[in-house]
Amino acid sequence: MIIITGMPGSGKDEFIRVARAMGWTDYHMGDTVRKYANESNVENTDSAIGAFANKERKEHGMGIWAKRIILDIKDQKKIIVDGIRNIEEFNSFKESFPDLVMVAVHTDREERLKRIVKRHRPDDIKNMGELVGRDDRELSWGIGNAISLSDYMIVNDSTLEIFKENVKQLLIRIEKEHSSV
Repeated sequence: MIIITGMPGSGKDEFIRVARAMGWTDYHMGDTVRKYANESNVENTDSAIGAFANKERKEHGMGIWAKRIILDIKDQKKIIVDGIRNIEEFNSFKESFPDLVMVAVHTDREERLKRIVKRHRPDDIKNMGELVGRDDRELSWGIGNAISLSDYMIVNDSTLEIFKENVKQLLIRIEKEHSSV
């Protein structure tokens, strides 16, 4: 299993697209949060969903979203999970999947804002002030620690084509180094 971490707009979705094309089955922490938020009639905005995710972490522990998504993961060989936000989530995955590998995707804030605005998700931020707020929220959850403890770091600061090729090469390397993945 590979889990992906990185700040919003860093390129995690593109990483997943490459992995999916290489036969990996993907799961998304954000989808799990949005599913539970929808079931709780939470407004579909970044701030409302973020507040809901935060409330759930306070009530059920920092690893709650990992524990919930683990329930949905089928017994497959090549699994990739997008969106880990803290070490507690990492530890929850590690308990269930001991051969876990964590990859961080990094992109500077200005570029992340351009990408987020361009993707037009209904719950996305719209300007730098909102991105700073979202970054601060995710940093308060411990994403910085998760990023710093990743097994691999991929920097997404070039073209999409170059990034996709770098992801492909990293996945090949991980498959070779972790033959039980």
